[in-house]
Amino acid sequence: MLSAERRTRILELIRTEGNVEVKNLATRLAVSLMTVRRDLETLEERGLLVRTHGGAVLPGPENTEVPYHTKRLSHAEEKRRIARKALELICDGDTLILDSGSTTLEIARLSRWKKGLTVITTDLKIALELGNQPGIKVFCTGGLVQTGVYTLLGSQAIQFLRGFNAQKAFLGASAVDLKAGITTPTPEKAPVKKAIVEAAREVVLVADHTKFGKVAFAQICPVERIKTVITDRELDPEMAQRLKGRGVALYQV
Repeated sequence: MLSAERRTRILELIRTEGNVEVKNLATRLAVSLMTVRRDLETLEERGLLVRTHGGAVLPGPENTEVPYHTKRLSHAEEKRRIARKALELICDGDTLILDSGSTTLEIARLSRWKKGLTVITTDLKIALELGNQPGIKVFCTGGLVQTGVYTLLGSQAIQFLRGFNAQKAFLGASAVDLKAGITTPTPEKAPVKKAIVEAAREVVLVADHTKFGKVAFAQICPVERIKTVITDRELDPEMAQRLKGRGVALYQV
């Protein structure tokens, strides 16, 4: 098979399957791992795909970080419903980690009605939202502020999170795929989100239906690490059944 034919085949596979792995491609195309990596590099240089750790995905909105002001307006009513359901899972006196994002900000706004909470966050807007609330202790990680998103990134944020043990973490997501797991378009954000997952006994994913069935650049964790998913009623029924089949408690609101 000529290199042009092989690269065309790679693009066909990635368009059909959403993401591809280097090892799998090498087997299917009967070429070496090095050849596949060179092909992926060439296709990425042409803007036809985005390489990930061990594979590649198509370029698209799920591989671009969305500014906060855009997130805030997107599916706003669904996010408020998700936040109200999340509040039911929060008990007085809980220690929580709130990931950055517009959905978790809605959770923060409602959590003022709970008593004795300790909230750890990587989101400047959440810290400001809860900072003046009596009876709520707020810890905000250090780190580099991501422009336009108000998320804190870097080793300072990761080390800070490693010093805590929380009962629950409410995790946002840009993309959720049963095979690729929970992924984010920003490689610098992935290790911070991993630290959130590792610092909590229970991880609750809060994401509207548009985030499912997509793969972004960097993996945070496999779906199996998530105990509970709260989403809206528009989630694809097949995806809902497959999530439940993985042992995930699913709430559609």
